[in-house]
Amino acid sequence: MGKKLRYSSKLKTATKETFSKKHLNSKFKHRSSSAVEVLKKQIDLEKSTLKYQDLSKIPEEIAEQEEQEDHFQSFVNELSVATKKRPSFKEALPTLLASKSKDRALSKQKSKLSQSKISGKEHAHLERLLPPSNRFKEHLNHELDAEYVEKLMMGSIEKLKKTIRWSQLECLHVLIPKNKDNDQLIHIDENPPKTLETATDLEAVGVQLSLANKSPIPLSELQSELFSIVNVYKDLYYPHRTLANGEEVRLVYTLHAFNHILKTRACVMLNNKKIEEEENSNKGLALADAYRDQGLARPKVLIVVPFRDSVYRIISLMANIVKKNASTSSSSSSDNNQKTIMNYERFLQEFTGNSLYFPKTNPKPEDYEKTFTGNTDDNFRLGLSLTKKTLKLYTDFYASDILIVSPLGLRVTMGGSSNSDVEHDFLSSIEVLIIDQAELILAQNWENLLHILEHMHLQPKTLRTTDINRARLWCLNGFSKFYRQTLMFASHELPEFRGVFNNKCCNYEGSVRISNPVQHGEIHNVLVPLAQVFQRIDVTALENVHEQRLHYFIHKVLPQFKSSIFAHTMIYVPNYFDYVQLRNYFKTENLSFVQICEYTKKEKIARARDMFFHSAAHFLLYSERSHFFKRTRTKGIRHMIMYQPPMFPHFYAEMINLMHSSNQNARDGLEDSMSCTVLYTKYDQLLLNGILGSENTAKLLESDKPIHIYAAQ
Repeated sequence: MGKKLRYSSKLKTATKETFSKKHLNSKFKHRSSSAVEVLKKQIDLEKSTLKYQDLSKIPEEIAEQEEQEDHFQSFVNELSVATKKRPSFKEALPTLLASKSKDRALSKQKSKLSQSKISGKEHAHLERLLPPSNRFKEHLNHELDAEYVEKLMMGSIEKLKKTIRWSQLECLHVLIPKNKDNDQLIHIDENPPKTLETATDLEAVGVQLSLANKSPIPLSELQSELFSIVNVYKDLYYPHRTLANGEEVRLVYTLHAFNHILKTRACVMLNNKKIEEEENSNKGLALADAYRDQGLARPKVLIVVPFRDSVYRIISLMANIVKKNASTSSSSSSDNNQKTIMNYERFLQEFTGNSLYFPKTNPKPEDYEKTFTGNTDDNFRLGLSLTKKTLKLYTDFYASDILIVSPLGLRVTMGGSSNSDVEHDFLSSIEVLIIDQAELILAQNWENLLHILEHMHLQPKTLRTTDINRARLWCLNGFSKFYRQTLMFASHELPEFRGVFNNKCCNYEGSVRISNPVQHGEIHNVLVPLAQVFQRIDVTALENVHEQRLHYFIHKVLPQFKSSIFAHTMIYVPNYFDYVQLRNYFKTENLSFVQICEYTKKEKIARARDMFFHSAAHFLLYSERSHFFKRTRTKGIRHMIMYQPPMFPHFYAEMINLMHSSNQNARDGLEDSMSCTVLYTKYDQLLLNGILGSENTAKLLESDKPIHIYAAQ
């Protein structure tokens, strides 16, 4: 036992010295076959020594490190592969791929041969060192060929489609691209996953041991189902995020991001150790492909959220995980924060406070107060780096592991008036993209998010700290976007969300889309007894929707509402582009109207509301974004024209209920005149689902009748 303890002590010392050195790739040359054989014998000797060692006596740092990889088997396999001269970044794609095909085939054959020689005791020993699930490594180490990538880009590849049902997520639509190695892809089990209740459960599904021991447990059934999907690196679209389950969702993607970075760090550090050992044993070694564990830039996770308060909640979750162990050894929580979270005081000053004032008289709706609680500033960006025991905030983007940004904040950082001037190098190697509260980002400015997506995974202008010899081949080949996992969370379905998920996400692992039918639409929450008329606009193509909607409104709808019996008509416009078109037309035609949009100043809003209520203006142009950010209770509405179904379904009932008799001007002489008209096209199905319910919407769109009338019960 004494010898074992002394050996462990030496191993621990060697590990610390190894990590303190900085590896220079210029030292490596082509290795000889004799050097490989010598290293094999050294490794076999090391295996026989460690096989009988009591793991409980190994220092914690080394035990955690060994859990990341099969230290012995993969090392032997990797040394057996003859390495060639590393291709340059700008080398032609076919040449770059062809140079590795024979090496990969040889590596697979020797790997199978070596695995068959592992004894039962050794296999049990290695299983104890490694997490049972390591999809992280399999996902990033899988090499795509050029032909398959071309099919992915063209959308011509056949996909396995499957619909399954789980208890919490309910209906899952699974799409997995087919390829010749399809057996390597993970298929979603039809049976719901086991609830993750203990640290052992988390470790069993591939969570780092150091993270599993600190994570908030148990996870709920919903969290367990979500995590089982994101943990196998498939894209996920979950449009059922609510105010009730929002924190559960936030914990799932925070845990996944944390786990991804810790695994990346562990992989790099373990390879650093192996490289140093090779260098010390034989200074004439070349760097093997097995050590390609980095991208073209350090940031690996990009989290896009709408408000500073969202960042505060994410960092709070991370901070609780990081300082869980340290809290027991520190008597002062403030001292503990300073040690485990760097720049935490500055973070609190910049990302808390500045909350909106919510009046107690005439209070805002409950969902409004919960949505806009905390700091609601939307111009921010934060870089952070992670270790097992430290969370460092405000790191430079190129020295960060995770970037947490708002679309506006990141676009300002990227700058540039043209594509050639945009700074996008730090987005070249993002492996996990998380978009949370997508509906709020849509209400802010969806174009900013699209701008970010367009500039991800482009060839960097400069390679700042990139080690080409450690960069993954698929990064050098320009295939990074096919390895990126995208997680999108929203409160409801919208065409914009589907468009991003279907057209901007190309993960070769496939995707899972959660889509549950709406049983009861918001029309059931309408309290005002009036006829609700849905008028269909026939359009020829999606790109002509705006023009043909405007034409239909001007020639079919507006003429009848110009009559005096249709005074006090509000025109509710969800899209700002449509709002501007209507405003310009009303000004050109000198129509009696007032307007309220998100950019209207408070005094002008008050004046417009007063004129509309007292019949000084016939029409009120009202943008949905204005209602979203201000929730103004407009009075005096007798007739409602929804230029398009609301993007936020609950606004449908909320706006109609403003037409209640208690909000009317008793002197306008229009007591019996009330109506609601909704204009829609065949492309508005997702919007109509939230209003009418999925079943009624299907009947509406299949009907040949252009007009349908619903009445509140």
